[in-house]
Amino acid sequence: MLPTNSLFSLLLLVGQPPAQPEDPDASSPSGSGASGRSDAAPEDDAAPEDDAAPEDDAALEDADEDADDAMMDAFFGAPEDDEDTAEDAMAAEGEGAPAGPEDEDDEDEDEGEIETVVGGTEVAPAEDLDLSDIFGTEETLDELPTAAELEAKGPPTGSGLFDGKLDLRVRVVSSVYVDIDNYYQGRRWNPDQPSLGDSVEQPSAFKVGEAVPRGTISRNENRLEFFFSYKPNEHIQIVGDIEPVFLGVSQASALGDLASRQMLTPFHIESDAAYVAIYDALPHLDIKIGRQIVVWGTADKFNPTNNINPDDLEDRPLFTEPIANQMLVVDFSPLEDKLWFQGVYVPLFYPALLPTSASAALADPQTPVYFANQSDRDKLGYLQNFIATNEQFNPQVSTHVEQPPVNIMNGQAAVKVGTRIGPVDMSASYYYGFYDIPVPYETQSRSLAALTEDDVDGYWFASDVTLVYPRMHVAGLDFAAQIPFLDDMGLWGEAALIVPTQEYNFRVELPLFLDITPDDGVVNPVAEFSGPVVKKQPFIKATAGADYTIGKHVYVQAQYLRGMVDDFGAGNIGNYIMAGTDLVFFGRHLIFRVFTVTELPSKRGTDPSTVLAPNIIMVPPWGYATLELGGFAFLGNNTTKFGQAATGSSIAYLKITGSF
Repeated sequence: MLPTNSLFSLLLLVGQPPAQPEDPDASSPSGSGASGRSDAAPEDDAAPEDDAAPEDDAALEDADEDADDAMMDAFFGAPEDDEDTAEDAMAAEGEGAPAGPEDEDDEDEDEGEIETVVGGTEVAPAEDLDLSDIFGTEETLDELPTAAELEAKGPPTGSGLFDGKLDLRVRVVSSVYVDIDNYYQGRRWNPDQPSLGDSVEQPSAFKVGEAVPRGTISRNENRLEFFFSYKPNEHIQIVGDIEPVFLGVSQASALGDLASRQMLTPFHIESDAAYVAIYDALPHLDIKIGRQIVVWGTADKFNPTNNINPDDLEDRPLFTEPIANQMLVVDFSPLEDKLWFQGVYVPLFYPALLPTSASAALADPQTPVYFANQSDRDKLGYLQNFIATNEQFNPQVSTHVEQPPVNIMNGQAAVKVGTRIGPVDMSASYYYGFYDIPVPYETQSRSLAALTEDDVDGYWFASDVTLVYPRMHVAGLDFAAQIPFLDDMGLWGEAALIVPTQEYNFRVELPLFLDITPDDGVVNPVAEFSGPVVKKQPFIKATAGADYTIGKHVYVQAQYLRGMVDDFGAGNIGNYIMAGTDLVFFGRHLIFRVFTVTELPSKRGTDPSTVLAPNIIMVPPWGYATLELGGFAFLGNNTTKFGQAATGSSIAYLKITGSF
């Protein structure tokens, strides 16, 4: 069995339309993330409220024809010259410029109640009824929301406490994930896989992953999120975030576990912020100290220049969300967004959070191993074929992860300089630290029992794998722009030149002497072989993409990715295409979304594989809540990037979020 770093292609991925961090302080000091992407959205997810009910049946009959036209307008766009409808909708929403003297005169003339189809007064005359009076006008549909914005933004922020100096926000998130497939007998989507409630024998001696019946509830998370920001004056800001998380799936497996509330209801606490900011400590100089998130890069989700915070790869719908860490951040903006600098120092290394399926990358002997040299891949391929036909040689695998020593010399440092020229934001950056996903470094094997004897817990051999976090230098460039002459199409790109500080050779001990090069005409059985999984050689990871909004209801996006999150090392970088679309209706109250990520064939010799992620986002007209129904389907055989066991099961999920 031979593990690998990219076996940790845990990933599930799939991006969503670009979204900036929820905390505005996590952006560049200039605050200019002027990507052409549809990042900006009104602060409220909720559409304007019209809670009046119809009063006059005759008026309803008179408006039938207009209502039919309005329904077509809601889905396919209203005529641009329908100024009266737009003005009525603006009046219904209470938007637009403040009323001047002429407006007041008109109000005096029309003191009598105006009969309307939706009831009440001063909403919309019956003869001019349009669905935009209920679900919003063209202005409210100009900028499409992202999933992050739908979840994160609710009613206007600011509690008004302490003379408006305290901003307090609360969210409640509840989600359920259901497995719709898993590996069974080494195959994904195996028609012989047991369904929920079936009782079957264990899936063969290969022990490729754990056979989980379809329909298993793999995750039931209930989260409370409390965020506060206290700014007693213009120079000091105190920011905190605490998130108690309750997991509803019991972990009890023994009688004694039933006496432990922690086993019955697993619970932990997370935090995305706990820092103090000092603004204008010196002219144009800001300092933030404490637990925080700093996001670099302009691309959607896949940012090769963003290495300061570790990635959260455990929750698929939130794939690549950053994890906060303790750090010192210094922002200097002598020319505001025309020229700004940022420096970051992180004293403690924190690794990426991996999904539970990540261990399958080491347990599955057929998982692809991306050695840097083709000759080493050929040796591994022969060994994998040998194990496939001689299941007694499938080893019991244990792992040991060596983290960087906790001392000041292992701190991470980064600097960035940026500017804005016309509609283009651009920056250059440098990072010195660690790759946050471990790579296999050494495998030691031993015999548990003679092949002629009985097995030990189903195995005759055992292997212990050591993994390490490579140290690296990263030089990056990025840009983002909104192109007016292309109807405000968004363009972005970023690239990172990554230089490992040393070569990492993966040494594999074999449990017996074996000729792993039988086609070379020489009988040369060996007890071990080694090859570089990471060369001391520079390599490039990059992302380039564009997005475009068509009318009021269609958003499209496409990105080219040179290197997935878990691709690392020269010769180990794959090529991917990510594409997706949003169909938006009823003033952002109903969104149909589908995104895909596909690995393209490359010199790594892997077959194509795909992740398909559809979902539906619904926001009720009363606001304060978001309902999401979606899924992740992994398509590909078990030797591919997204088809291997390390990605975990395909899932369907339901999530509801309430905020105030």
